Amino acid sequence: MPKFLLLLGLLAFASLSLNSVGRAAQIMSTSGECIDLPHGNTADGTPLNLFHCHGSPNQQWTFSAGQITGMGGSCMDVQGSAAADGAPVILVACNGKPSQHWGVSNGQIVGIGGKCLDSMRGGTTDGTPLIIVTCSASPTQQWSLQ
Repeated sequence: MPKFLLLLGLLAFASLSLNSVGRAAQIMSTSGECIDLPHGNTADGTPLNLFHCHGSPNQQWTFSAGQITGMGGSCMDVQGSAAADGAPVILVACNGKPSQHWGVSNGQIVGIGGKCLDSMRGGTTDGTPLIIVTCSASPTQQWSLQ
C-alpha cells in the first residue's frame, strides 16, 4: 500500500470516536493484514489474529458504544479481563465488561488498563495472534479502517 494512502487511513482512523461509528469495516495493520476471526468461528473464546485482507464477513468489525463487534454480534475482548502485557484478544458474547471497551488514540486501539492492541511478537503474517501490550510507537500498534 502506498505510504500516502496508509497515512490517510491512519489519520481517518485516529479521528474516529468508537461511540460514533456504526458501519462495518476491516481493521488493517500497517503490514496490510486485517483483524480476522479465524474460519468465521463465533464460539466464545475464539482468538483473533491477523490474516490477509479479503473483505469477508469474518473481517468486518463495527464500532459502537465503545465496543468492537464482529460476526454474530460478539465483542472483541481481552481474555480473562486481564490488563497484562501479552493477554490474548478473543471474541466473546458482549457483556459490557471493561475488557470489551475500546478507544482510539492516534491510530492505536486502546483497551483495558490503557493497553494497546498489537500482534504477538510484532508479527505481520497470516495467523499471528492479537494481544494487548503497553502502548508504544511500534508500527504494529497502528491501525486503519478499510
